[in-house]
Amino acid sequence: MWVLEAYTPRQLALGTGGPKDLDMLVSLETVKSKLAGLDWQIDQELDRKIPEGTHHSGMGAVVQILGKAH
Repeated sequence: MWVLEAYTPRQLALGTGGPKDLDMLVSLETVKSKLAGLDWQIDQELDRKIPEGTHHSGMGAVVQILGKAH
């Protein structure tokens, strides 16, 4: 099983926290291409409220995946 939540490149425009390096951000399309062959239970990009204190507070642009091996 593979579980991931990561910031997408859209996070940079939100300015609410998260990585500032584009190389640390990922799109759903990229994740799915790198992990081809999994059965996807969840595969979505969305904006969600992330209240994590001083390093991130506000809306976050994230990709969420849950994949199972065949």
